[in-house]
Amino acid sequence: MEIVATCARHQERAGAAAALWGAAAAFDRVDAMLSAVELDGAIVSVPLSAYAEIVRSCVKLSVPVFCEKPDASSAAEAMELADLAVQTQTPVVVGYMKRFAPASRRARDLITATEFGPPSLGAFTFAMGTWPEGGLRDYLIDNPVHHLDLARYLLGELGSVEVRVVSTDSGFALAVIASAASGAVCTLNFCTTASWVQRNEYVEIYGAGHAVWVENVDTCVDRPPDQPAQIWPPNHTVPSRDNSSAVTMGFVLVLSHFREVVEGRVDNQSDLRSAAATLALAERLCSLVGV
Repeated sequence: MEIVATCARHQERAGAAAALWGAAAAFDRVDAMLSAVELDGAIVSVPLSAYAEIVRSCVKLSVPVFCEKPDASSAAEAMELADLAVQTQTPVVVGYMKRFAPASRRARDLITATEFGPPSLGAFTFAMGTWPEGGLRDYLIDNPVHHLDLARYLLGELGSVEVRVVSTDSGFALAVIASAASGAVCTLNFCTTASWVQRNEYVEIYGAGHAVWVENVDTCVDRPPDQPAQIWPPNHTVPSRDNSSAVTMGFVLVLSHFREVVEGRVDNQSDLRSAAATLALAERLCSLVGV
């Protein structure tokens, strides 16, 4: 993909990004960029409150959008954008990149195999260091949505949600329990009281004797009931593309998926309706904890 124009709230920031990435034009207004440059697609990464207006402007002109998660400030806003995208037949891919991480994809293949049996238990942990961006609601809407979406991707829609939260001087900690459409009971543990330099993500899915783990995003472990475990880790000591964090975390692959969607080669696997469902789940947690 070739970057042909950049846009930011301040012209000097847009110009600096254009110079860094070799774009021919820079703008401080989205409407000016859309009217001046013929685009095959737009990549949008902005504060929560700014998504809807920008995505709406692109979609009305039938410009495909790759939109960073969570794509809107509310589930209702995301659904309104989804309806508009359908009306204009304009693809919008939402950047839930963990769906596209190779370890997550392999885990999903293993979980859906007949021999795995029906999922019985899913456990998701997303532990991070200090969250500097705001209060508990901002955190839930902008950060644990990754694992809420991953749980939906691996186990189906979540219902019967219960949550407990602890707020301390060092941050937030939440424990969530829910039932999944696959039949599994699901637990999700989130906190901002961990470290930025230690393991911070973990997924365990259990079936009938089988288990699949995703260790810290990049490694998938298959544990059959009566055979040695099979482990698929990247080789970070070899500086190849497939071993890079940009690939193992899914960033490159979700952008590649956007290109394929725009070109009409694949169905959209992370669209606005799905993103709205993830955002609605985050809003349920907010309501349950009173924020």
